[in-house]
Parts: sequence; structure tokens; C-alpha cells
Amino acid sequence: MKLHIISTINGLENEGMRNVATHLSREFEKKHTVTHSGLKDFFSIIKNGRKSDVTIVFARLIKSVYYMLRLVRPFVKRICVVCVQPVCDEFIKLNNKHKVVDYCLTICKEDAINAFEDDIIHTFEVGINSEKFSPNKENKEDLRKKLNLPCDKTIVLHVGHCSSGRYLEEMLTLDKSKYHCVVIASGMFDDENTIKTLKEGGIDLRFGFVKNIEDFYNCADVYFFPTKSSEFVISVPLSCMEALSCGVSVVAYKSFQKLELINTNSDDAFVLIDSVDELSTAVDKAKENNINTSYLSHPKTWEEVGAEALSALINIVE
Repeated sequence: MKLHIISTINGLENEGMRNVATHLSREFEKKHTVTHSGLKDFFSIIKNGRKSDVTIVFARLIKSVYYMLRLVRPFVKRICVVCVQPVCDEFIKLNNKHKVVDYCLTICKEDAINAFEDDIIHTFEVGINSEKFSPNKENKEDLRKKLNLPCDKTIVLHVGHCSSGRYLEEMLTLDKSKYHCVVIASGMFDDENTIKTLKEGGIDLRFGFVKNIEDFYNCADVYFFPTKSSEFVISVPLSCMEALSCGVSVVAYKSFQKLELINTNSDDAFVLIDSVDELSTAVDKAKENNINTSYLSHPKTWEEVGAEALSALINIVE
């Protein structure tokens, strides 16, 4: 099968959609011919799309992506969109008037159910490399020294980006004499005011792709996920899965209900809060939940997920 992927893949796993796209592309390339095009490279999209059985789009489904698909639609055989966040209303409205999508792969059916007919939606799980993201508590102090982190404070970690909608500023409410807050920022979608506020507040900010990010998870006492809206994160946050896979409990908001999509083996996996006033108490509770095994229940590998996605794509072609 010849597959054509439209995305912003750069070989790094430093952002939700890009992470999913990178892993699935690697799996597709093992057995099938795969070509790649950038989201704005119309010449490449048309050229590669003409020669492919399916064109797969890894991008947030917004108005500009719709118009790109409308433009190339006459030149490609089949279009499959990969949905990891809710489809934007403008995309839905335009696609209802003039359909450009033949199939949808999604990690959360709720995100796509109002956008496409049920029979073209296929749900897949998010995979994880459980060997990479595994507990390593024995060398915690050595790891902290290696990463220039204090050994005498509670480490509260967040991995993602510094957009204004992530509510990372809530870390500033924690007592600096007791807690050391670390944010590993991808450098994507960053908001300058948010970065300034965090730096001035004493948050340990580190930018760029970290190859051995599992070391930071294993150094952490608690993982904090402050996001309240699907606008600023994919529906199944990979960073939460990675932390849980390393045996680190996650403090998050009850309002982000899609965390229920992550299958865990213990009620201690998450400590959920209603407001920032509960953060300090929740962090102390989550710290006690740190364990030497994974909190994930029967997680799938990217190889398994890729095989499921490929099966769905083969059905489209047949």
C-alpha cells in the first residue's frame, strides 16, 4: 500500500500530535511505501497524493486545514484525517457543505462524532514505549544530581509547552522552600508573557527536546497537569501516560474528564482537584503514591497501535 502523510514531522517527539504522527509513520514505513509532505507544501501534497492509495493528515482540524484539503481534493484518491483534539466548529461547518474527508482516525470518538458520519470514524489508542518509560527509583538521587535538581525538595514536574492556556502559573502558588517546580518546554506554542511570569516566579524552565525525558519523570515526586481545556492539549495527554508509566502519580483537574480515557491499575494514579487552593495538599498526597511499578493497565505499544491503524486504512482501500 502507498501512503502519503501530511504533517509537521521533524523526527522529534516533542508535541502531542507530532508525537503520534512520528510513531505511526515509523510503523507504517516498516511494511508500506510512505511519502511525506508539509502542511503548506501544496506542490508536494498534490504530487505525492496522486501516487498514493491514502493521504493521511496529521493536523488540528481547523479552517485553514479544511481549505488546504479542499484545494488538493481533486488530485488525491482518499483523505484520512487523524484527530487527537476536538474538530473545530468552522471545519465541521465547511465540511458539511462540501465534504473533503473520507475517513477519520481518532483517539477520542467524542472529538469527531459531531464532525463525521459514524461509519467513517475509527478509534485507536495511544501507544507508549513501556521499556523507555519505566520506573527507575533506585538511582533517584544520582539522577537529580545529573540533571541539576535539588535532592532536598519535592520535585513537581510538567512536560509540554508554555502556552497561555496551560495554567502553568498555578505552580507559583507552591512554597518554593518546600517544592521545586520544573517545566520541560518543547519550544512550541510558547507565550512570552507566560514564560516571563514563570521565570520571575522561580520556576525551573528548560527548553527543547530532551531525548532521555524519562530521567526527569523518574526524578519527579509528582507530575502536575494543570490544563483544563482540550484547546491546549490532545485528548489523551502523552505526558501523563509517560509519568504514570514511570510510577509517578499525577495531580490534575476534575474538569479535564478525558483523563478517564487513560486505563490505570490503581485509584492512586491520579489525585484530582477542583481548584488551585487544593494544589499543595494534592501534591503532598500524590508524592506518597510514588511507586516502583507502572500505573498503566495493559498499555499498548506503538507497534500494536500502528497495526490497528493500518488495518483500518487497508479496509478503506479495499
